Amino acid sequence: MYTRESGSHRETSKNTNTKRTAAGSARTSAAAQDLTPEELAARRAAARKRAAARKKAKQRKRQRRIFLTAAGMFLAAVVLLVWAVVRLVTGKRTSTVVDATPTASTASADPTGGSSGDPAPASGTLPKGVSVNGVQVGEMTVQNARALLEQSLEGALDSVAITLNNQYFNTTLTRQDIGAYFDLDAALAEADAAQRGAEINVPMRFDQDRLMQALSALNDKVPGHATNAALSIAYDSYEVAKTTYQKPKFVYTDGANGMQLDTAAVTAQVESALNSGTYQLSFSPSVTVSEPAVTVDTLKKATTKLSSFSTVYYFTGSKSTKPEVVENRQGRDANISKGIGLMNVISLKPGESFSFNKKTGDRSEKNGWAMANAIYDQGYTKEPGGGICQVSTTMYNALLLAGVEITSHRPHTIPSDYVDLGFDATVDYGHIDFRFKNNKQSTLYLFVYITKNKDSSRKKEIHVDVYGMEEPGVKYSTRYEIVSEDKAVNPEIKYDKKQYPDYQVKTRNAHDGYVVNTYVDRSVNNGPAQTVYSYTATYKKIEEQWVYGTKPTPTPGPTKTPKPTRTPKTTPTAESYEP
Repeated sequence: MYTRESGSHRETSKNTNTKRTAAGSARTSAAAQDLTPEELAARRAAARKRAAARKKAKQRKRQRRIFLTAAGMFLAAVVLLVWAVVRLVTGKRTSTVVDATPTASTASADPTGGSSGDPAPASGTLPKGVSVNGVQVGEMTVQNARALLEQSLEGALDSVAITLNNQYFNTTLTRQDIGAYFDLDAALAEADAAQRGAEINVPMRFDQDRLMQALSALNDKVPGHATNAALSIAYDSYEVAKTTYQKPKFVYTDGANGMQLDTAAVTAQVESALNSGTYQLSFSPSVTVSEPAVTVDTLKKATTKLSSFSTVYYFTGSKSTKPEVVENRQGRDANISKGIGLMNVISLKPGESFSFNKKTGDRSEKNGWAMANAIYDQGYTKEPGGGICQVSTTMYNALLLAGVEITSHRPHTIPSDYVDLGFDATVDYGHIDFRFKNNKQSTLYLFVYITKNKDSSRKKEIHVDVYGMEEPGVKYSTRYEIVSEDKAVNPEIKYDKKQYPDYQVKTRNAHDGYVVNTYVDRSVNNGPAQTVYSYTATYKKIEEQWVYGTKPTPTPGPTKTPKPTRTPKTTPTAESYEP
């Protein structure tokens, strides 16, 4: 409770503050002489910001006071309205107590504080002879009766003492520990509606949360609590083509039963005692066997496989494969393997987002990424990290089949041959990202790993498994429809004056153009499917490109008769090396 300061004290404080301010200003001025104009301007700007912040804080404080005052007035008006309705329904007459000699209570009820004869504000009067907890409140206003009862019942609240004693602890809970209070609103409402001379008992209540908090502290003293089942992630290591990979897996550890305080029984006993008017009691609370709140079955339901998707790629070639093709495949394999290592396990809490580019970082040679073909403009060019888009594409398809929210994605300019039309997801560090968000109610897990392909020793498979809380009967499926197709049928010819006419080289492959609508449908218990996601992918037509030489062919001169050479041995064709 605060009191006003005396005038002399305020004056002394004011003088002291003035001196401090002056001294501070002097120090500031002296320090300012050593500052550059830029530093001085920055300091003044900071001072203005602090002043503005203080002003805003005062405004917010004033607005809170206004809001609380308005809320209090509104609540009082509602209470008064409810009371008037109750009086009207019960047929009670509202009256005002008028005494020739006003008492302190009635005088304080008059807002003007005078005795001009104006009627006091209407207030309920309790029936004659009514008592509450043995206190006579008949013919008193509800306000005066409340004040009298609060004073008389305070001692009863202070007498609350609930002693809990067993082999683990001996503690006495007070009114503060259980949040005890008398429900005067209920008692006065009952008294107001009662017959003349009625006796009313005020029920004592308690705060359930505060009692549970006290019991929880006592429960900590009980040894041998139950332990919950635990979840961890382990890895199976294996080799594919001399490269070591790790496949994640969930490991579940069983919980164990334990002992705990029977809080439900204690709460019921406390409530029964208070309702009967017993405010001091002592008993030995029972201790019961407790089971783990989290079981292995609970964890397995929270880590149900929601979807799985895989794609296949070449990581090497046969003896007949062109060296540049083998080199490119090996570069792609190195980048895919590096990306898989970074993405091996992804865990997202509800509402959390994931960025593919943020996870990999800048894909440069300096950061260990290999050179391999990547789609650029209307063709392919070597760049660090080439091939990493197959990882993002595999993740994209697995997430769609799990109903996960995709927040950013773009298809390639050329359709990918490892997924259906429209279902590819390209990435380009600093420009194009692949992002998604956990829109589920529990933690989402992604396991990303590589295995060998069963059909070819020169291929590997990328797998993405999505885990989360089970969704019984829910199924997601994908489909696409080609809206339009633009065939590439007019090859583009370029001419090179530095090459002879027999020079004819294809420099770009043809790719048909498409506009494709992709969809994700959701069904429950094999019911009708509902489209929950759609995207339109556009692939522009790319014509085949050739370069022809136009340099004139020189007239051949006389040639010498060549010497006879030995007939070369027959060598196997390139195809004979393909297994």
